[in-house]
Amino acid sequence: MSIRVAVIGAGVIGSAHAVSLARGISGSTVTVVHDFDPARAGALAEQIDARRVDELADVFTADDVDAVLIASPDAVHAQQLLLGLPAGKPILCEKPLATTEADARAVVDAEIALGRRVLQLGFMRRFDPGYVQLKDELTAGRIGEPLIVHNIHRNTRAPYGLRTEQTLTNMVVHEFDIGRWLLDEEYASITVLTPRPGPLTPEGQHDPLLVILRTRSGVLMEVEAFANAQLGYEVTCRVTGSSGQSVMGDGAFITRSAAFSRGVDIPELWFGRFAEAYRVQLQSWIDALRHDTPLLGANAWDGYAATVVSTRAIEAYRTGTTVDIELPEVPELYASG
Repeated sequence: MSIRVAVIGAGVIGSAHAVSLARGISGSTVTVVHDFDPARAGALAEQIDARRVDELADVFTADDVDAVLIASPDAVHAQQLLLGLPAGKPILCEKPLATTEADARAVVDAEIALGRRVLQLGFMRRFDPGYVQLKDELTAGRIGEPLIVHNIHRNTRAPYGLRTEQTLTNMVVHEFDIGRWLLDEEYASITVLTPRPGPLTPEGQHDPLLVILRTRSGVLMEVEAFANAQLGYEVTCRVTGSSGQSVMGDGAFITRSAAFSRGVDIPELWFGRFAEAYRVQLQSWIDALRHDTPLLGANAWDGYAATVVSTRAIEAYRTGTTVDIELPEVPELYASG
């Protein structure tokens, strides 16, 4: 059985997912492509032997579509999900779930009204071998109780222009999600500190940022977020425990010694670091659909929680204060994890 997928969004990430589903992932094919730009959608559809569909609503109801992958701009995720969820087809949506708390909750409520979980969020770090091993370290208690989590998240450059609030909602949202997943608990408060901006930072914006979160049990988690770091793409995580330390490096597994120097290559884009995470995420999604087993990735409630934290992060940034984070009770549909 092959899962026939429609891809919404023919930009960088959408095109990469479409090609992977069409040519690299076992048990899937891409039958439909939709994009705001019909020409771009048509070019991608032709590349992977799919068909272009211009009306978004027709994507979700098409007879030759079993599941939908959404890789459109952040601001329209909620709108597209609210349109698509009533059709009842499985959806893998790139993060974030929504750009506002109200929209994120509306999506959660729409899935609750459907009565079953069909939505998975594209927080691909949950499938990354490095993060998976790091979580195993914490689960096994090899370093004792986690006390402090140090994160670095650096981009070579800001791909869509540097806007500080978008750094929090589009970039640091990865850390907001992965920290909850690693520690198995919610955050209690957040602070956003703004050091001296780098010379390439536009007037009125701040880059880098230092984001500090405290969990309900008192674990501190810091994130150095540098959207325009220039040196390359780099993601690391170090957990200090009560009796040891676990470190997830930047994904470079080869250290080269030559010409009187020693070092590693640093990727320019996130694909260079997380290509395997994206592949495993897609294969896991397709396998779950083919065999009718539970989805393993982040669910709609996880997406809602990340959006709430992002919203509080913006408040903390704007006010220069520490902001409390409170989440409502987990709905029954998501209580089992």
